[in-house]
Amino acid sequence: MNEPNRNVGVLERPVEGELVLIKAIPPEAKAEMEPEDFFYLKGFENKKGTITEVIESHTGICSYRVDFNESLFGYFYEGDFFCISNGN
Repeated sequence: MNEPNRNVGVLERPVEGELVLIKAIPPEAKAEMEPEDFFYLKGFENKKGTITEVIESHTGICSYRVDFNESLFGYFYEGDFFCISNGN
């Protein structure tokens, strides 16, 4: 049975405050990626951080600022990470 007031089948976008884990890059994906993208993501893979900003383009694509500590942050697309908590 579904929980009351829950939108079944509706995917919610990640929001500010959510804890995320940056995905590891599978070896087969390296050949399909631009070198700049690969080396950028490689520096963050398997790190946990918190979404601190959600930026939606005019086309509806979102990018997310993820802070890892006081001096390290990065910008990612939703496919680059897993949400591991909602920050509550």
